[in-house]
Amino acid sequence: MGAELDRTVAAFRRLVTTLNRGKTHERLTEAAGVRLDRPDVQIIAYLLDAGEPRRVGMIAEALQVESPHVTRHVTRLEERGLVNRVRDPDDGRAWRIALTPEGAEAAVRCRQVTSDWFETALAEWSQEDREQLSRLMERLAGDVCTHLADRYLGARPKP
Repeated sequence: MGAELDRTVAAFRRLVTTLNRGKTHERLTEAAGVRLDRPDVQIIAYLLDAGEPRRVGMIAEALQVESPHVTRHVTRLEERGLVNRVRDPDDGRAWRIALTPEGAEAAVRCRQVTSDWFETALAEWSQEDREQLSRLMERLAGDVCTHLADRYLGARPKP
């Protein structure tokens, strides 16, 4: 691929860098009306996408961080009433982390702000280009995540 691949990687890196900037996160949480750290937003967004309570280890694996990191943030989210612990139906000794209605609302608002940003950025794109971007981004995300998990983590991340 050569130069084409270099351009693709550079564009992807530019997008990821922009989305991961501290100021971008501040704008996101301000627009969503929530005061949350980036890991907090990642956790509630993951739980929203999962659609069901998850164990701390599963959250950590999905976010590719260590469990104690997730535990610290879950404790703060729990204190704020955004998540709570529920018994694991598969193992009564274990707990899963569930979004509260307030946590789900915060996650939805953050998602909506991000969607609005993309909607504005893609406003001039044709429907065909938007569909192609969606299809290719899903494919890219799946392939890159699978490759990195297989190569460096020894296991594929669970959704």
